[in-house]
Amino acid sequence: MLVAVGYALLAVVLAFSGISNSGFLTQSWGLEVSLPLMLVAAAATMWRRRAPVVTLVVTGLASVAEAIAGGQITAYVLLFEALFTPVIHGSRQLARATTGVAIAASVAALLVAAVATGSVELVFVVMIVVALVTLTPLLWGWEVRHHREARRTAEALARSATALARSQQDLAQTRQARAVEGERRRIAHDLHDVIAGHLSAVTLHTSLASSLEDAGARDNSLLTARDSAKAALRDLQSMITVLSTEEPGALPQATLDWDSLTARLRGRDPHLTARIDPPVSDPEQVDPSVQAALLRIASEAVTNAVRHGQAPISLRVAFEPAGLEAHVPAEVGAPAGVDGATPVVHLVLENRIGDRAETGTGTDAGLGVGTGLGIGAIGHRAAAVGGTAHAGPVHPGPGRSAPAHAGVTRDVPPASPGTWRVEARLPARPASALAAHPDQEVPA
Repeated sequence: MLVAVGYALLAVVLAFSGISNSGFLTQSWGLEVSLPLMLVAAAATMWRRRAPVVTLVVTGLASVAEAIAGGQITAYVLLFEALFTPVIHGSRQLARATTGVAIAASVAALLVAAVATGSVELVFVVMIVVALVTLTPLLWGWEVRHHREARRTAEALARSATALARSQQDLAQTRQARAVEGERRRIAHDLHDVIAGHLSAVTLHTSLASSLEDAGARDNSLLTARDSAKAALRDLQSMITVLSTEEPGALPQATLDWDSLTARLRGRDPHLTARIDPPVSDPEQVDPSVQAALLRIASEAVTNAVRHGQAPISLRVAFEPAGLEAHVPAEVGAPAGVDGATPVVHLVLENRIGDRAETGTGTDAGLGVGTGLGIGAIGHRAAAVGGTAHAGPVHPGPGRSAPAHAGVTRDVPPASPGTWRVEARLPARPASALAAHPDQEVPA
């Protein structure tokens, strides 16, 4: 608006000051035509930003007409504005169209001046006018437009870089939070799988010792409780050492082996039937990651058997060589990616279901107190090395089935006592990307 008012005042001042130029035609119109025409051209500059095409058409045509047939100096100033505005404020298509029309009109004016008049002086004047009021606004306008677009591009890139840096920071924080969560879960499972099992054995044998009348049996029970307490203390010290160290990737050294697990089962059933094939402990035949996962699964199964099971208890850990025809229960299934050409480690632990084993939702026998941590860990530790696992009664009868956690089936047995079985089949060589770290990120 102010620009339009300024051009209008300039047109009035120059018109009444007597400063003018003769038009290109021999017969020029008077001030009564030139002044209203220039005022209309000045008014059209009000749309220079909102609708630059209006300024181009109205102001441009009025200024050209005045320059040819009138002679007011304001016409050249407004023609400059009419060509400059679409280039910097219009779309790229309008800017290119304006440039093309202006160049074509300039060439046409030079040809007309040269052919129609044959006057060298007139051709020279037209060249000066074209250079000042046509080429100059076009070149200047494109320069300003390029600088403005470059600035906008730089600002957009800066905003994108800032957003990318913020996203990377959020991603790093998320990864750090996931790493902390994974470490917390690993610690929770180590506590549950190992230390909780030792403490359960301590509780069981101390309670048993108080009810035994035979001194030898009582001493044996107390000795087993002491050994379990020492093992729990060693595992706890190992975990504290790992938590206090700054070494990345350090893992606690749990005191898990088949001798200690069978000893805990014999505390519950002195007539335990246990068979551990020697190749199971041979790292040349069974990968250490599979050995670790198998010991963790066995530890959880032993803990549940000691807490909630009754004699008779049996533990079988068999190494099935490649090509061996073995019966695989439907509920267990074959390990993923394993065929008859791959050796398999097969664990089966059975015990009679206790009459008063409590669960988190009632008194269904054979299941632990309902944290879900142990029963879920069995399936996830098996799946981590490409194996499968199943926990449930051998003959559930009219009971119901309910899903537990990924990789493990959890059956809810009927009220009558039966046999509880934990069965796992793992490939001797891991078939999972998590095999190198079977304890990593086990969901609760």
